[in-house]
Amino acid sequence: MKVRFWGVRGSIGSPVRGHSIREKVRRILLCASPGDVLDDDSVDRYLSTLPFSLLHTYGGNTTCLEVRSQHDDLVIVDAGTGIRDLGNRLMSEGFARGQGYATMVFTHTHWDHIQGLPFFGPFYIPGNEFDIHAVSDDIEGRLRYQHSDRHFPVPFDGMQSVKSFTQHAVDDVWELHGMRISHKAMRHPGNSYSYRFEEDGRVLIFGSDAEFKLEDMDDIGTYLDYFRNADVLIFDTQYTFEEQLQKIDWGHSSASIATDIALKAGVKKLVLFHHDPSYDDEKLDEVHLRALRYKEMMDIAGRTDLEIVMAYEGLEIEI
Repeated sequence: MKVRFWGVRGSIGSPVRGHSIREKVRRILLCASPGDVLDDDSVDRYLSTLPFSLLHTYGGNTTCLEVRSQHDDLVIVDAGTGIRDLGNRLMSEGFARGQGYATMVFTHTHWDHIQGLPFFGPFYIPGNEFDIHAVSDDIEGRLRYQHSDRHFPVPFDGMQSVKSFTQHAVDDVWELHGMRISHKAMRHPGNSYSYRFEEDGRVLIFGSDAEFKLEDMDDIGTYLDYFRNADVLIFDTQYTFEEQLQKIDWGHSSASIATDIALKAGVKKLVLFHHDPSYDDEKLDEVHLRALRYKEMMDIAGRTDLEIVMAYEGLEIEI
């Protein structure tokens, strides 16, 4: 399997503003020495030494992931604003000619997970086919409601692709493109569902919009069984640990909680996800660094090879 991240923010989109770009450029120039700007090669070498937050951006689009099976079958997870860019890319894969096919899986229908759908170009082209899956009840009605003329000028039926809907029961396990898919309800206002994709012994879990509190950590056995030995666990880390203590029942977790869960469940790679819209790139660098230090503190004996990475737009992981 492969997964690509098209939107990594939670709650609301957060584009990089001009003053942030200016500050990045200012810091890059202040850190440079005369030898760093002698020619193209020296500039490239210098840029390669800079931290992610200076040279790149984690991105401002809300939740959307592209999952590909080993046979290149396409599964789209959620439809936050990141799905617009994904749609533009898919136009080069037959979707512009109405010859595209994809499966869509929805964790839930809070705005940051569906608000990009009206701007998803392939949905408008006759002939394209989309199989839409969800555990949340009445997924078709929920998506149609977003296209009420009170909210958007184009009705749902104005998007002329062929769309079919599959409503899953809470205990369903199903096969999709050779992948076994199971799910589990997460602790989130209004309900949200995590998905576990298994293919040829490899496991990818998408577990965004999930709140695990410190006092709950001794009683999460069924969740640990679900996360057990995942090759990749994408997990909700919207808040710092201190902020999470102030936002009880808001439905999100912290990097330290996610690291605890990953260590206990024997996860191989933890992806920190659903970044708070108020966090700039430098703050997200700090969140990542604190998670790495916390892991070292909790695993003094070095008994795990857990890798921790930050999700960013364009990140691709092969599993």
